[in-house]
Amino acid sequence: MNSKSRLGKTAFFVDRPKHLPKIEYMSYAVLVVDDQPDLLDLLELSLQQQGYRVRTALSGQEALRQIENEPPDLILLDILLGDISGIQLTARLKNSEKTAAIPIILLTAKDTETDIIVGLSVGADDYITKPFSMQVLLARMEAVLRRSRPSPSNVQEILTAGSVRLFPAGRQVFVEGKPVELTPAEFNILTELIRAAGAVRSREELLKAAGPSQAGENERIVDVHIAALRKKLGLARNLVKTVHGRGYRASV
Repeated sequence: MNSKSRLGKTAFFVDRPKHLPKIEYMSYAVLVVDDQPDLLDLLELSLQQQGYRVRTALSGQEALRQIENEPPDLILLDILLGDISGIQLTARLKNSEKTAAIPIILLTAKDTETDIIVGLSVGADDYITKPFSMQVLLARMEAVLRRSRPSPSNVQEILTAGSVRLFPAGRQVFVEGKPVELTPAEFNILTELIRAAGAVRSREELLKAAGPSQAGENERIVDVHIAALRKKLGLARNLVKTVHGRGYRASV
């Protein structure tokens, strides 16, 4: 196929998922390479909501620059790019000692069977055809990552509670996929509450969890941190519940 078949914005996914499966321990870096900006935006948002760290590239050359600067854990690569074909890019990466171990999933149109066969023959790890199901793509990604990294060193714990995702190692918090900036004390308190899985934590316990910077403070400072935390969580503010006379708990 010499010319690229353009897919409309609504044709990228056969499902337009609102609720995706939760990946509880995933913090892989994924590079998505496609010259369709709308598809890149949709994939970036959907994968970030699953805890992936996502970078995007609109061309093969841009992808090569990013890979050289910071090799990803996985590449989602469209076969039909404007400057260099995904097959050529796959072959180049798999023939380099530095990048040969990076798994690659090809994104293809339905009428590119020959290209799929060639792509797999030069080292691609899997493929998926457009339009595709986001759930199927996530399952393929997880399977490829498991095969390529049976004991991944880059896996991080993710704590989830409703629409809140918290990354303890990276000290990051997301609400409905959007990052939320917290102070160290607020982050530590939220982590303690989510880890407690609905159990009540007293002000004394939360003050200790807040960190050494809060040492010597009155326990009522916890109420100030909770108020600020609820405000920053926005739509997820009701995650933190007050238990009168006892303290606070997370609604999980």
